[in-house]
Amino acid sequence: MKIISFLLLLVFLISCGPEEQTSQQGAGGLQKISHPTEVQIQQLVDAGAEIIVQEPDYIVIRTDNMTKPMAFSSNPIQEQDLKQRLIHVYVPDSTALQTVINSGVDFWQVDGDTAIARAFDIYIKKLQEAGLDVRIVAQDANAWMEGLK
Repeated sequence: MKIISFLLLLVFLISCGPEEQTSQQGAGGLQKISHPTEVQIQQLVDAGAEIIVQEPDYIVIRTDNMTKPMAFSSNPIQEQDLKQRLIHVYVPDSTALQTVINSGVDFWQVDGDTAIARAFDIYIKKLQEAGLDVRIVAQDANAWMEGLK
């Protein structure tokens, strides 16, 4: 009887485990869309998708906050799809510097009146919308760093 109870408990635990992971993955998250048109990108933005990375041949979007369902073909993202830009942000005062620090970028340092950071396109756009002057130094910060080695 103990063996049967143990086996039933084991079967129950195994059957519950993968379903939780599947439902969390299916709830939204990051998606890669290859070769989107400008119209498709605008429709996604209008529906509440956030563009994390925009490359010439694909975009990575966050779908968690989409307000209406949309049919689009997407693929799971790979680590190399999440490209961050190396940026310089002009920070004339401490308020601008605090805006950069709070923005979500991977803040590196301040050199004079310039904050140096690594950032996804979504954060670059937010900094520009906040009125800050952002200059993209390298399209792929990781490749730039590898070139220094």
